[in-house]
Amino acid sequence: MVKVVKASGRIESYSRDKVVASIVKSGVEERVALRLVRQLEKDLPERVTTDEIHRRVVELLRRESPKEALKYSLRRGIMKLGPSGYPFEKYFAKLLEALGYSTKTNVVLEGRCVTHEIDVIAVKGGVRYMIECKYHNTPGTYTGVQVALYTYARFLDLAGYFDMPWIVTNTKISNEAAKYASCVGMRVTAWGYPYRENLEEIVERTGLYPVTVLFSLTEEARRRLLEAGVVTVEDLRRLGPKEISSVTGMPREAAEKILEETKLLLVA
Repeated sequence: MVKVVKASGRIESYSRDKVVASIVKSGVEERVALRLVRQLEKDLPERVTTDEIHRRVVELLRRESPKEALKYSLRRGIMKLGPSGYPFEKYFAKLLEALGYSTKTNVVLEGRCVTHEIDVIAVKGGVRYMIECKYHNTPGTYTGVQVALYTYARFLDLAGYFDMPWIVTNTKISNEAAKYASCVGMRVTAWGYPYRENLEEIVERTGLYPVTVLFSLTEEARRRLLEAGVVTVEDLRRLGPKEISSVTGMPREAAEKILEETKLLLVA
């Protein structure tokens, strides 16, 4: 029996159904996903990490369905929006703008007691949201109740500026944090939470994938693009090969290859 080591360190039995479901979620037909998983299982060791399973699935998908390979890499792509949390804040603001919100990022406001730097301010339908973005670059990390507590405390100190507090995280949220947020009327957007309008669902609906899902980018190129404020594939698509080459330091031929890869996610 194959054992899987989770990012949290917890060990559980390998589940074919879970791997198949994760591939299907990226848009692959179930029969194709099952065939790929059978290939995957041919040489799985008795003890394997989730990262290794992910790497092997990506390899199989890149040969079979390049577009779906990019979508399958969404979660890890978002985790590469670092090392600071600012690119994630900017990325989420762009998702909101695609949904009809007006946004501002990194705004400093004077509260009743102390000064606060707000990650994202969003307005839609006359409702003003104070958004606290919690970015994590380590799989298996949860956003806990402490975040919910201090976010609500900040909201109270800024009474008059906002109508609703909102926690956004690229990882999962703990049960305690979700319970507290529900109790005080605080909105939460996390990985897999809530059931509707969670982070991955919003990305799929808007079609705004982070630039960090692209396989053709080097680590240095990703870093330079994020520093230049290029956080989505759509942002990158607006640049020409010459500008991409200038920003990333990559040769023009490599820049053209990057643009070709972006088309996989931008074709209807």
